[in-house]
Amino acid sequence: MSGLRRVVLDVDIPSSVSTVELANRLGRVSGVKAVNVTVTDTDVEVLGLVIVVEGDNINYDEVKRVIEDLGGAIRSIDQVVVGDYLLELNPQLLKER
Repeated sequence: MSGLRRVVLDVDIPSSVSTVELANRLGRVSGVKAVNVTVTDTDVEVLGLVIVVEGDNINYDEVKRVIEDLGGAIRSIDQVVVGDYLLELNPQLLKER
């Protein structure tokens, strides 16, 4: 079985940080093939982000280090997919809970 394929993170980062710079740095992490950074909340000092990172055998420690080096904090890990392919969750299953 392959390693980490997708991780979805809820992140707070200083509003002075460029989301483009953050995405570019995450894109250079070992194993990362694609990055999506979405702003979900804005404040004078902090941006709330959802970050989706996909690839093959992603180095999660390096992802975390990039975020923390830019002054960010991971609030939660909202999804993790590990295996030979991306396994999608049917959103209806979450609604039924």
